Amino acid sequence: MTRKAVTWQMAAALGLGACLFPATASAANLTLHGAIQRALTDQAVVQQAQHMIAERQDQGRAAHADLLPALSLSTGGIWTQNGNGQPRFVSANGARELIGQVRLQVPLYAPQAYALSALARDRSAIARYRLQQARLAVAAQVTMAYYQLALDDNELAVWRKALAAARQMLVATQEGYRAGTRSRLDLSQSRLTLVRIRIGLDQARPRAQAARQVLALQTGYGMAPLPPLAPIAAPLTALPGSNMLRHLADQSQPLLRVADGEIQSARSLLHYRQAARLPVIAATGAYGMDTSTLPQSQQLGWQAILSLQVPIFGFGRNRDRVAAAQEQVAAMQSAKSVLQLQIRSRLAADYGAAQAAANVLQDAQTLAQTARTVYTMTRKGYLAGAESALALQQAENGWVQAQLQTAGAAIRARLTRAQLALDSGLLPDQRKPS
Repeated sequence: MTRKAVTWQMAAALGLGACLFPATASAANLTLHGAIQRALTDQAVVQQAQHMIAERQDQGRAAHADLLPALSLSTGGIWTQNGNGQPRFVSANGARELIGQVRLQVPLYAPQAYALSALARDRSAIARYRLQQARLAVAAQVTMAYYQLALDDNELAVWRKALAAARQMLVATQEGYRAGTRSRLDLSQSRLTLVRIRIGLDQARPRAQAARQVLALQTGYGMAPLPPLAPIAAPLTALPGSNMLRHLADQSQPLLRVADGEIQSARSLLHYRQAARLPVIAATGAYGMDTSTLPQSQQLGWQAILSLQVPIFGFGRNRDRVAAAQEQVAAMQSAKSVLQLQIRSRLAADYGAAQAAANVLQDAQTLAQTARTVYTMTRKGYLAGAESALALQQAENGWVQAQLQTAGAAIRARLTRAQLALDSGLLPDQRKPS
């Protein structure tokens, strides 16, 4: 199975594909996919990483250009002091020397330049991996904000539904009190229930407003109204195996790819230090003049230079630099091992959290069904005069809390699976193209 096939299989197993939102979601609703894509387009941290890639690519092209021939113009005049009519410097051709040449320099063997070009390519690869890392970090922030807003919105919906039901029961209690079938205690209890639900609604409303503002800022909406979120369904598929998650993380986690790039970059730096011990061979071709008389067109000529530079002794500086570069390679390899251990530990912890969230969701759904049955029966009994307002309040409180727990458990189950995807190096909205 190819890596891409494993990726899509993982996305489907984590419940992160197109089935994440029910088919009843409106096109105007904001999905997790849409929120992440807007954030990846608008957030400055992603743009910064993209500029870093462009910078490293420019540096790589510049380093590669050092391996190519270079054309230059060399011109100047030299005046030499004479003694008894003869120049005092052996290298001088006369009292005045005029030079004007066009030179072509060709590196024939430049091991350090080759190593610098490889180092620039490695750093460009690291910049690309850091872009993936930045995208993953942005997706993690948006996912947390998205599900937090979904949780707060669901809590608001539960409190509003409970408020409407409490108002109906208060009206029924007032009518029963006027008819003499309900006591003052029942009336006070109904009013207390209504006040308690209003308090819960008042406390939930600012939390939802803050979560909405956070998500709007992260997705680039700013002060514009944020569209309503798409409804979130409970996960329907089983969790994938932990070994599959670990294998996918080893392949896709950008943190590990950055670590690989750092190791390769350290090796290129080591090659650069080792190349300082090697000879450098270059060829130069020049056309122009080098004369001590008045320049004339007949004096133009060709000149060829072949140079060899061999380092012999440097008091140990190259040896120490090579040793330091070798230690850096070893340090980068150890850092990758540490990072791999951290990622696998995080995967194990989040996998356990996802399993626990699935169990909590199942238990919450069972509890909600029971609480709803109890509330429905108590409500009917209250309207028939067989139950007290206190019993109704207790049943209603249990039903409201069960709804809050179920909504929270469903969102936490989605969130833990999204966290597993992030740990594995996938975007939570990643899906197989049609």
